[in-house]
Order: sequence, then structure tokens, then C-alpha cells
Amino acid sequence: MQKNKGFTLIELLVTIAVIAIIAGMAAPLMNNMLLNQNLNKSTNTLISVINEARAQAVLNRQNVEVNLSLSTVTPSSTEKEKMRNKLLFAWSPSGKSELKTSVSPIVFDMTGRMSSSMTDVVIEICNESSGDKSKKITISRMGIIQQLAEGTC
Repeated sequence: MQKNKGFTLIELLVTIAVIAIIAGMAAPLMNNMLLNQNLNKSTNTLISVINEARAQAVLNRQNVEVNLSLSTVTPSSTEKEKMRNKLLFAWSPSGKSELKTSVSPIVFDMTGRMSSSMTDVVIEICNESSGDKSKKITISRMGIIQQLAEGTC
């Protein structure tokens, strides 16, 4: 008698079909997970930038500005110089995350408060352009991040 060593074609096709079905079910979940990670990264980066700008305003005793852009913008030479001196900070969302509303630049004065002409600022970041999840950050006039709320776009 001859001993079989190997798999039949039918066994291989069934195995490949099962793997394809499992991969098809996992793909949407992976995409969702990546979108959520980008949203969290964008939000955490924004909070860090705001905190650093506020700290630099107090440390240098000068006004410091944070520009939130809807898209990546190339800074001018004057803006680059301000960025080197830590008088200007720029932030834009990472990955597919998007800034939902246009926000004017946030200016911190030498006490760490937002400039007197500003009221509380609410910034909303969506996980993608037509996404279903968002995070809202509220910055008080005192320059303190008051809340980090989750919502829908």
C-alpha cells in the first residue's frame, strides 16, 4: 500500500475559503479600529500642543498663538521664525481625522489665559469626513481644557 503524503485539492480549497471568510469579517473591524486610533492621536496631540503653547506663554511672558488648520498649510518664513522661537504652534489632524469646524487661532497671553477678546473655545474633531464619531475639546478663557466629550459628527 502506498502512503499519502500531502493534502488534496479539495482540502486546500476549503481551508482557503475559511481563511477568506474570516479575513472578510475582520477587515471592517480593523478599519474602524484604525479610525478610532487616528481620532485619539489627533485629540491627544491637540491637547499637548495647547498645553505646551500655554506653558510657553507663561514661561516667555509673551503672547503665544496656536493655529488650527483645516488642512496642512506650508508656513511662511515669518511663521517659521515664530515657530522656532515657540511663539507660534500649528496643529492639524492626523490620518483621516478632520477638524469639523473652523476655529480662529487661539492666543494665550503671558498669564496663560486666552486673550481678552476670546470666549470659551469648543473644538470638534471627527474620525473621518463622513465619520460617525467625534471628540469635543472645550478650552475655558483661563486656558484650561475643561472637558473631553465624545459625540457624533
